[in-house]
Amino acid sequence: MIMGTFIPGLRRKYPPHEYVSAILLVVGLILFTLADAQTSPNFSVIGVIMVSGALIMDSFLGNLQEAIFTMSPETTQVSSI
Repeated sequence: MIMGTFIPGLRRKYPPHEYVSAILLVVGLILFTLADAQTSPNFSVIGVIMVSGALIMDSFLGNLQEAIFTMSPETTQVSSI
């Protein structure tokens, strides 16, 4: 949602229920990570960093592709069979 708000060409507005969903998702991930850190003696912070990085890059890529197709309607998606 943050990426969709700041990418030029999109400037999306989200309804309030989507913000609530995003906040609940983040709180759930934080609680899951904290619970795992308490029970697992060899908890690795690198795994959390890698998952967070993958989520950030995935959100950036999806919004960037949408911005490209919105700003350039003549651009088409071609799938090879």
